Amino acid sequence: MAVVTAGARLGPYEILTPLGAGGMGEVWRARDHRLHRDVAVKVLPDVLATTQSALARFEREARAVAALSHPNILAIHDFGNDGGVVYAVMELLEGATLRDRLAQSTLAASRALEWAHQIAQGLAAAHERGIVHRDLKPENIFVTRDGVVKILDFGLARLEEEETSIGPDESTQARTTPGTVLGTVGYLSPEQARGATADHRSDIFSFGAVFYEMLAGQPAFARKTHADSIVAVLREEPKSLVECGKNIPPEVEDILAHCLEKNRDERFRSAGDLAFALRLAIRSGSGAATEVLPRPAPRPDDSTGRAGETSLAVLPFRNIGPTVETEYFTDGMTEEIINSISNIPTLHVAARTSSFAFRGREDDIRKIGRELGVAMVMEGSVRQVGSRLRVSAQLINVESGYQVWSDRWDRDLADVFALQDEIAQAIASTFKLRLVAPEGTSGSGKTLNVEAYDHYLKGRYLLGMRQAAEAIAEFQSAIDRDPDFVDAHTSLADGWAIHGFYGGISTLEAWSRAGAALADAERTAPDCAGVPLSRAILEHYYGWDTTRLEEYCRLAIDRNPKSAEGWNWLGLAIGCLGRTREALEATSRGIELEPYHANVRTSSAWVHIYTGDYETAERVLRKALDLTPTAAYALFTRGIALRFLGRHAESISILESLVESQRRLPFYVGLLGGALAAAGQRREAEQILDELQTSQQQNRAVASLDIAGVLSALGDHEAALDALERARDERNALLWARIYWGDFLPLRDHPRWKTLAQRLGRAAPVVSRMRAR
Repeated sequence: MAVVTAGARLGPYEILTPLGAGGMGEVWRARDHRLHRDVAVKVLPDVLATTQSALARFEREARAVAALSHPNILAIHDFGNDGGVVYAVMELLEGATLRDRLAQSTLAASRALEWAHQIAQGLAAAHERGIVHRDLKPENIFVTRDGVVKILDFGLARLEEEETSIGPDESTQARTTPGTVLGTVGYLSPEQARGATADHRSDIFSFGAVFYEMLAGQPAFARKTHADSIVAVLREEPKSLVECGKNIPPEVEDILAHCLEKNRDERFRSAGDLAFALRLAIRSGSGAATEVLPRPAPRPDDSTGRAGETSLAVLPFRNIGPTVETEYFTDGMTEEIINSISNIPTLHVAARTSSFAFRGREDDIRKIGRELGVAMVMEGSVRQVGSRLRVSAQLINVESGYQVWSDRWDRDLADVFALQDEIAQAIASTFKLRLVAPEGTSGSGKTLNVEAYDHYLKGRYLLGMRQAAEAIAEFQSAIDRDPDFVDAHTSLADGWAIHGFYGGISTLEAWSRAGAALADAERTAPDCAGVPLSRAILEHYYGWDTTRLEEYCRLAIDRNPKSAEGWNWLGLAIGCLGRTREALEATSRGIELEPYHANVRTSSAWVHIYTGDYETAERVLRKALDLTPTAAYALFTRGIALRFLGRHAESISILESLVESQRRLPFYVGLLGGALAAAGQRREAEQILDELQTSQQQNRAVASLDIAGVLSALGDHEAALDALERARDERNALLWARIYWGDFLPLRDHPRWKTLAQRLGRAAPVVSRMRAR
């Protein structure tokens, strides 16, 4: 270790007094005369000065940690190498390490829970940047005099592992070479004990070992010998907290056990989920060893968001199960609760898309509530392991930030419907409101078959990601298990309609299959609110009867006036017909109902596109993508708008990304080909054209309409018109409206184009101001 003494200088820092020493080097108090502040300077091992690769990695990791800027992570201000002495400059802390705090006295459960939450927040921030600690232990956690917890040595612990090997001391580090043990014995994860590569879930296990010690007052896996401690990590469970004489609420013990799973796949999936679970436990009063808080009804002035109404937002429940694959189930449960309580006449409930816009965000509940315009916010978590569910929920007053109510449910998966009703009833009871009794399953579109419900939720999740083929398979599985499940039939129809539009199946087959699914839905529940909306979608794509399309949209609105979807499709339909003012009124109503709904805003943009006002459309689309950056509908529409604004590079970039992320679906490929041609990149556009034509010749499902757009952009007008006429024979989705897109502006005066428009029932051009650039 390089020798540093008081009074020496390392770069611009004057060394003052020693603060401590350890395996990672000496720590000194120093003065930064440039900024007139005291800092901590850690002098690091000599290996960093003599090994170029180690020094390069140290600098790289120090930059990454310095960029975190999180209140629960020790800030790195600077690093340097002065005459072979490598050092890191960090914020100067006043307080003590967690090890020192544990040695002084036993922590109260409430304090342990609060500090654990801060540690989890710091881990989450680092993991989101791809930074894993690998050596979390009480010595690497610092508690300031103000009670702020800081994680130390992020990105530095790994450096010591490079140069040391296992010794007899339990605090000894191990090498990072695969196949050797890594971490601090007693806090390392089972995979580290086996010599496997550590990842973010390894930090979660180490966190669990630290959290256990904070609660129990003794280490989880420390044994008499080094080898015995490793065996304990691999095979043994720590003493129960009851055995340690601690009265800790079950939900906290459950969090702890979830962290300390031997199989990393069964732990919390992320430190963010862990932090969320701890936050729920804190708000439920778990630190004080109480089961749940009492449920006082809020005062009217606490819960009223609109005159005479109680206002509430249900945030998407957090999936804290071991796998991301069950996230669709958690989303579905949230949606069902929202749907149930939305039937209460005097309860204003934020729309699903508005609430889901805050998924995964760690914003303060009061900030979220103010943004959504509600007085109360409900949040919760779901953990599904096999056939068991554990659901926690709490209701927060936005104005005060205090909890009004909380509860927890442990149920079998088979009881999920009763559980959803129970949660909805609990919300209604809290506000002393009456939950409207659910309709019979034949009229409501629902099912009581858990397997059918599970497949349905998977399908909705996949359809939202525009994975239509996979979604269709899930909907069909749901119907196989419950033939009377109307929502599955209407969703199956939507899946076939969307599949035919984007490509991968012939449009005539898509129309036929979607129609059959809707016929089944109507036979089962003709009055279900979802049936006319699905009818409208099918008419929009394939039926081409604009009068019926409008009628179906208005019927969907009448049956479900609180949903933005009917207004969305109505605005899009009459916008295509040139009824601009009415169309904008319809989409504005949809936006009012669901202000965070990217698709409604995108439909509003299309109204402007049909008038040729690409500038306004592009502004609207930017707002839509601010809400949902991955919304494919908004993305491809913005790609089109940018093309006709002459911003070709931006347009091509968006469409190229969609082509790759959406597995080269013909619709996106065709849009990209047209954009390339418009930008003057003929060779690339011709390659796209060849790809589409070759696929069509090989009997793959490529709509002639997608080929026509590329031909038109390349200037081959006769071939483009041939393709458009084939598109009519093929019943290509949305042809009745797409012939008015800017792609076909050069064809407008051609007699064949006018004849086609007349045959489609659109004798007069909708747009007189359409312009290309």
